[in-house]
Amino acid sequence: MTRKAIIVITLCLTVLVQAQEQRKPPREVWNEVFTQRQGREFPYNKFLAETIKGRKPGKALDIGMGEGRNALFLASQGWEVTGFDISDVGVKLAQEEARKRGLKLEALVEDVDRFDYGKERWDLVVGIYMHRMITRNANKIIDSLKPGGIIVIEGFHRDINGEALTGGSLGYQTNELLKAFDGLRVLYYEDTIAAADWGRQPKSPIVRFLAKRERAAGDSR
Repeated sequence: MTRKAIIVITLCLTVLVQAQEQRKPPREVWNEVFTQRQGREFPYNKFLAETIKGRKPGKALDIGMGEGRNALFLASQGWEVTGFDISDVGVKLAQEEARKRGLKLEALVEDVDRFDYGKERWDLVVGIYMHRMITRNANKIIDSLKPGGIIVIEGFHRDINGEALTGGSLGYQTNELLKAFDGLRVLYYEDTIAAADWGRQPKSPIVRFLAKRERAAGDSR
């Protein structure tokens, strides 16, 4: 190997190490995001709202709840909601807003990979703009749904060609959700260009997914 090649490789490795050192831990990244979002009003997700129309409220889990825009909406509709996020700033904002509105909300500071999802615990699981944090925990999420329970997901498609705030490619790959949740009955799947409700351009590649855990034969619950 030539001296010139060694110098180039050394410089590349140095840049890579510096980039990794500069990347902040996820909690710090999201605390900054939700600190910047304080004082602004963010509406609940429209796809989620359409999905629960006419559905009897039960126990709901909001994964990566942030400042609680969707968790608070569900609570206002009579759902018994647990939400969690790695950002203590986001969770605190959600708790304060729940108190302000007189809503019951269990808001927790938790890591998506360490959270105890439970077994047959939820009638509804929500994952809005959470991407690979949802798919890598798909089996735990499936097990946590009650028979007849549903999961509602919206996020970017990988075609957005962006980087997630905590590193790595942003968005779901084509049919990634269909493969990750193939143990559920898919009720709706959409891969489209639409307005995103999370900090992007007016039109973005969006994926929407709704699936249900089937009841076992003879289960009348």
